[in-house]
Amino acid sequence: MKRGFLNGPKATARLRQGASNLQHNSSAVDPPNLRFPIGKVSKVDVPHTRSGGYTACATTYTTFPLVPNPDEPVTECIFFEGSKEILMQVPHFPQPMLQPAESAHRIGVAPGKGRGLFSTLALRTGELICSDRPLLIGPRGVPTSAPPNFTPDMLIQHSLNELEKCYEVGVNRMRPHDKSVFMALANCHTQDGSGPIVGIVRTNGLGIDELQTDKAPAKGRQYTTVSQYISLLNHSCSANTAPVFHLPSLSFRLYAVRDIPAGEELTFQYIDVLACAAARQRALKPYDLVCTCTACSDPTVSDRRRAAIEAIHPNAIMWAAVNRELPDDWLINQCLEQLALLIAEGLEHHQKYFHATKTIMEAYICLGDRVGASEWAGKLHKQRWADGYAVANTGALLLSESNAYEQHPLWRARVEPDANTSTRVLQTFAKFAGTANIKPLAGGSAMMLFPVGNSL
Repeated sequence: MKRGFLNGPKATARLRQGASNLQHNSSAVDPPNLRFPIGKVSKVDVPHTRSGGYTACATTYTTFPLVPNPDEPVTECIFFEGSKEILMQVPHFPQPMLQPAESAHRIGVAPGKGRGLFSTLALRTGELICSDRPLLIGPRGVPTSAPPNFTPDMLIQHSLNELEKCYEVGVNRMRPHDKSVFMALANCHTQDGSGPIVGIVRTNGLGIDELQTDKAPAKGRQYTTVSQYISLLNHSCSANTAPVFHLPSLSFRLYAVRDIPAGEELTFQYIDVLACAAARQRALKPYDLVCTCTACSDPTVSDRRRAAIEAIHPNAIMWAAVNRELPDDWLINQCLEQLALLIAEGLEHHQKYFHATKTIMEAYICLGDRVGASEWAGKLHKQRWADGYAVANTGALLLSESNAYEQHPLWRARVEPDANTSTRVLQTFAKFAGTANIKPLAGGSAMMLFPVGNSL
């Protein structure tokens, strides 16, 4: 498996991440966005000094579960202050890992990509493929100090060296088999100054947000994970799976985002897949790969479709409470058009697929159509991989006769806009926010209007 590293945005986008942003305490150069290099770089000699080094006291090493069951996967954790406490406050932590009734994946060789994961069964949309507890959870950067005469290149190499020391302690704590599995993972950062462990983390890391702490000085520091199976997922611009991190079990859950035949390679998106093909290829360079999927090799139609998907922003509140001159079927048709484009591009994993499905369900609720709403609640109920799935509370709406419909804040908002107190409040907010759904307020803050779930 060939993989690289994304010097990129948030882990909430579920994009592939390794270790990147550094935390520096340097008396000489303190770049605010110091980045690790990508590709071959000239060797940088860093003088050994007594004053410079990794601030080891800033992190804690621990293993979870503290007392594992026989053969239970464990995770070596390197935490900043406050993150361990987050875990210990989770009720009944660690909860058992959820596993499918029958093994649904295997490791195999993907031509031109190295190792990858493949389905062993025919999988249905929303089906759990596997749960995978990370081998390692560690910081994307560690606090370091350096002499004032260090150049920027020296600072970067110094930070890479210190991060290697930090990771080395965690990896050496692993059980022998786990360490062997970890060290066998791909490493495409062998010529940029990364040590062997940092290179593996940068190649295979997947970021998580759930353990970020509000405690100073650890506030905002991000974590990356390396796993036995999730880290083997190769990239596709039309991915067929989505991993979701489940904090109570300290594991990733890998879901099928559409029906997958037995034997098909399981894939995951590393980048923003709604970007045009040329932009996607540029974004994939840090991963040391060139994507040859259909959307990249013949992008004319695909680029047009993906641009159209990006341009549609359906909003049930605006349609129901404000833009009442639009036809009753306008919002549903707009979302159906977006869903058709998403399916044609193989983008069922994307958050826009979840949002369009949810908006159709909400549109039927606004129209007072229980049958239509329950049908789309069923479609939404399968999308366990999506951000917002838990709060969507679709289970209560699966039966058309459920009394949850009358309690929904959008119930009959399109046909009786003045009879529903919640609708009148939403209508007021919508007018205040305007067509952009955002209203700047005093002091630099702003009010934003989001589509609602099943409660306010």
